[in-house]
Amino acid sequence: MAKLASIIALLFTALVLFSAFEAPAMDSGVCGNSNACKNKCINLEGARHGSCNYVFPAHKCICYVPC
Repeated sequence: MAKLASIIALLFTALVLFSAFEAPAMDSGVCGNSNACKNKCINLEGARHGSCNYVFPAHKCICYVPC
């Protein structure tokens, strides 16, 4: 019984930790210019920075926002 309670507590802790992380916001479309992506993220999304990253199947503009 104690083993089951420990497993449930561990799963609950993992759930709380993973929910605290915020995924970066993604912009639609193909990203070709990292500076334009950065400016768009900062000015329009209120993000700290942005960059073109490869996300299958193409490069996407990823905006990184503070949690």
